[in-house]
Amino acid sequence: MYREMAVKDFMPVLLEQLKFASSILDIGSGTGTLLERYEAAVVLGLDIHRPYLLHRKYSAPHIIPVHADANHIDKLFLPGTFSAVTLIDSLEHFTMQEGEELLRKAERIASSRVVVFTPRGFFPQEGKDYFHLQGEYYQRHCSGWEPEDFLQRGYSVTVLKGYHHAENPAFREAFGPDHSPLDALIACKTV
Repeated sequence: MYREMAVKDFMPVLLEQLKFASSILDIGSGTGTLLERYEAAVVLGLDIHRPYLLHRKYSAPHIIPVHADANHIDKLFLPGTFSAVTLIDSLEHFTMQEGEELLRKAERIASSRVVVFTPRGFFPQEGKDYFHLQGEYYQRHCSGWEPEDFLQRGYSVTVLKGYHHAENPAFREAFGPDHSPLDALIACKTV
């Protein structure tokens, strides 16, 4: 399935994909600003940069921080461990080859679905940690994803038209204040 829509907030679209998930592994959770909005009974926020987890923005006891490298999730978790695996603004931090392998691992670990939110195409970003926690290396974008990259893997894709725009400091830094808005993608695969 492929669809396009214009929204200012992607969370309702994302939460619709996760409404039946009882457990979620969120890969690349950063400080976890979105995790308390997930309705699952158990949420693991996994990040490679420990300062993000130490300065996390959530306090709910059902959200558990996990300091680990996402490339090793297949060694940490058994197949079908989580109802859902999410990669929210994180897949673009891996090369295409690493990202494809990470999606394969996520598809094995999820018992129901994998959900990705990422810019459409390459959105340059490096040398800046907007959390101000010395994670510049991990904030670098290494790949750009198009709907076809997900459709060929069996994902449904929702294109969020013009989602990224000059109100976002990272967008202004990458493209300038007068650049036309860019799309974002939500890709979801039922496993």
